[in-house]
Amino acid sequence: MLFNSVIFITAFLPLALLGWFLLQKLENPAWAKAFLIGMSFWFYGYYNVSYLWILLVSLAGNYAFSFLLRRIRGGGFRRGLFVCGVLGNLGLLFYFKYFNFFIDNCNFLLHTDIRLEKIALPLGISFFTFQQMSFLIERYRGNAPHYPLLDYVFFVSFFPQLIAGPIVLHSELVPQLQGRQNRRFSPEGFYDGATLFILGLAKKVLLADSLAVLVNAEYDNIAMLDTPTAWIVIVWYMMELYFDFSGYCDMARGIAAMFGFRLPENFDSPFKAASVREFWRRWHMTLSRFLSQYVYLPLGGNRKGKRRQILNLLAVFLVSGLWHGADWTFVLWGLMHGLAAAFETAFPRARFRHEWMNRATTAVFVTLSFSVFRSDSLESAALLWRKLFTAGSQGKLLGVCNTLVFPENYALRKLLDMAAPGLTNGLFLSCFLLLTAVGAALLVGGKAEAWIEKKGHTLGGAFCLATLFTWAFLSLSQVSVFLYFNF
Repeated sequence: MLFNSVIFITAFLPLALLGWFLLQKLENPAWAKAFLIGMSFWFYGYYNVSYLWILLVSLAGNYAFSFLLRRIRGGGFRRGLFVCGVLGNLGLLFYFKYFNFFIDNCNFLLHTDIRLEKIALPLGISFFTFQQMSFLIERYRGNAPHYPLLDYVFFVSFFPQLIAGPIVLHSELVPQLQGRQNRRFSPEGFYDGATLFILGLAKKVLLADSLAVLVNAEYDNIAMLDTPTAWIVIVWYMMELYFDFSGYCDMARGIAAMFGFRLPENFDSPFKAASVREFWRRWHMTLSRFLSQYVYLPLGGNRKGKRRQILNLLAVFLVSGLWHGADWTFVLWGLMHGLAAAFETAFPRARFRHEWMNRATTAVFVTLSFSVFRSDSLESAALLWRKLFTAGSQGKLLGVCNTLVFPENYALRKLLDMAAPGLTNGLFLSCFLLLTAVGAALLVGGKAEAWIEKKGHTLGGAFCLATLFTWAFLSLSQVSVFLYFNF
């Protein structure tokens, strides 16, 4: 089920909220927990019910390992049990996400002809697997208790963060669930959560999906681009990805707040970063935290000299690339970021004197690297890069802008077609300039929470929110899947 769908907004969310707060009136909190777990299973299985069995197997297996770790206090058997739990999670992830990729590369390298039916990628498997691995690691270290079954299942399956994050630690969610004070309805918390949801919905539906119209059309048409339009496409994709994923996270955090829970922040104005390492402290922050705590630090972090630190950084970013997808484009993208982070570590003084130049350089590098991330293959990425630097200017701008056909400009398009056909190109160019200007302003602007605190409770802010929600809701016929559902 999608956050940006009519059934979610008009039926699922109101029913989930109503049931949660009505059941909170009962003395036993288990009923409310069980209800919301059931709603979360419905949410997850709505797209494909067969995926629900994978989630249930993963939940049961990890909870069993947690139970066994409680029963066994020390020794090599406990360590072996922990290793089996981690390998079980990685094995599940490898089979569904990487097995086809592995077989394809074996066929290429070994000249074999192993044929395998395409394995479908279950929604959110990377997210709920990493979340449970973090819990299992903390259980082994003695930093997490063995929770009651309902609390553990709730922690993993809570639907706002189940499919595309943020990746939540047990210590961030379970204490909130167990705290009796969080069972009471808070009008202010509900309003702030609804406001954050609306802002995220507007990011996704009105911006990301609009930007995607041009991006998708031109990524399928790379051979026809010239240099200016190639740059437009990669900049628009970077904006699309940011508004899509940050919009999802805003909605997820807003929904959780309506239920009385606070989820961790996942974005902190990443395009204000003045280095690649700072970018990753601001972009997909919960993934960066996971990789830092469970890959970078166990490898030695920065404690074993600069050379080892650089190798650790390369390992972390290669893991990040593979986590995002089973394709060489993701491996190359991860390697690019790893090499950039390694360069910044090896040469910390190699910076511009003015901070805005460091920010601009970082933004350009990130945008170039994500063009590889978006490409269907290394060959497509290489063709796009040739277009970026060697294709010259061939007057392709208006042709690219003419892909911007939206329901919002339908009436004006038809009017111009009848009354002044010569102005139609001007309409598409105006749409292009408007979306570019709005996107750029929001990239360097403040965070949603800052706007809510400053203007969200004013009359003007309420009017703005009502307008955005109505506009976005009326645009839901153009629903598209969130980009991070693929990862």
